[in-house]
Amino acid sequence: MKVYFISGLGADERVFQFLDLPGVERIYIKWIIPVNQESLASYVNRLTAQIDLTQQIVLVGISFGGIIAQEISKIIDCQKVIIISSIKSTLEFSWQLSLVSSSKIYRLFPAKFLKWSNTLTADYYFSTSSAKESELLHQIIKDTDSNFLRWAIDRLMTWKNPDPQKNIIHIHGTSDRIFPTKPIKDYIKIPGGGHFMIVNKAAELSKIIMGNI
Repeated sequence: MKVYFISGLGADERVFQFLDLPGVERIYIKWIIPVNQESLASYVNRLTAQIDLTQQIVLVGISFGGIIAQEISKIIDCQKVIIISSIKSTLEFSWQLSLVSSSKIYRLFPAKFLKWSNTLTADYYFSTSSAKESELLHQIIKDTDSNFLRWAIDRLMTWKNPDPQKNIIHIHGTSDRIFPTKPIKDYIKIPGGGHFMIVNKAAELSKIIMGNI
């Protein structure tokens, strides 16, 4: 069966390489360049050109990709939507992210600074557990377009989704430092999983994904 995968903010299919999903034809949704100050709805609509609408659609989105998956499911019929290390609305923001969102402080900084600061703090917030994981994460950050990063952060911080879809399958690590679990509801727990658990908890995630598609 075909399953569409949507990576995290600025990342690509490298983060999914450790999943073991026998019988699954993986199709990776590619990030495209936003048009000026493009709305999230417009951007998501353009992404759907990568999806075969004649067959049943299963989406798996990680982090920001989970938000994109939910937005896609609003405009096309999806059989399953699985989100990993993500949120279902900004009601699931930590108080710190809620403060950043409401203050819009991130808009004061240039795109290159946002990328630089992300590089400095990435290992802590993503909970990498080995030198190889850290190397992969930093290579992904290095490859991320700075302007896309700035646009995506703004779309994340201004996203609302006050009425989340009821059929979302949400998998989340109990040690996620970017989206802490305290405000998050209705999710499948991965004990000790951090924000990079798509890499270092891939075996557990593979079993859960296979049991839900």
